[in-house]
Amino acid sequence: MGFFSKLKAVKNVMTGGAAKVYFDSEPLRYNEPFTITVRAEIDDADIDCDRVYLKIKGAEEIEVQDVDVIYDRDGDVDRRVETIHAQHKTVEMELTVASGQKLEANQSYEWQIQVELPSNAPNIYRGRHCQHTYYAFAGLDCFGNDPDSGWLELYD
Repeated sequence: MGFFSKLKAVKNVMTGGAAKVYFDSEPLRYNEPFTITVRAEIDDADIDCDRVYLKIKGAEEIEVQDVDVIYDRDGDVDRRVETIHAQHKTVEMELTVASGQKLEANQSYEWQIQVELPSNAPNIYRGRHCQHTYYAFAGLDCFGNDPDSGWLELYD
């Protein structure tokens, strides 16, 4: 391995830039499995990957604007109008899509996994002040910073 190859390997470990990770999902279903396809495009250096993983979370979020809030500070009363935010995780899953393997430089890989939400998983909804959504996150578990897709919304 030459000097520049070693520098690339160090950069990839530090930044997670060894690969680009994407995923596509069938429409989310609540009472039966749906398929998520994870794709990885490997950069210019091989990767020893311990596993390919997928995280799924359900989040209920509320935002109420123009709430009149009163603060009492040592007898002084302050009144402000604020926007109130709150979030609650309803579902949290981590799945192994594929076990350890060596991913070769300048190659593309694809894996599929059947995902089944828990039987008590709430449906997606969007209301005036609150919503419930699902997000997924695909990643390659390898030495250093894991290359990943980031959190992306799932749709039904």
